Amino acid sequence: MSKSKKDLPVCDRDDLARQMAAFEKSGGKVQQIPTGTSGQTHTRGPRQIILSHKTAN
Repeated sequence: MSKSKKDLPVCDRDDLARQMAAFEKSGGKVQQIPTGTSGQTHTRGPRQIILSHKTAN
């Protein structure tokens, strides 16, 4: 059984600040990513989402 969004834990600013401090303390580094930078790694392939493969009759 999967959890719905309402069942997921909520993180507030204090939780996030503690998590970031622990991450940095363990040697992690935070990077500033320029505005407009995409996380998309490939540009080939279909550009639309196919919700169904049903054909029209």
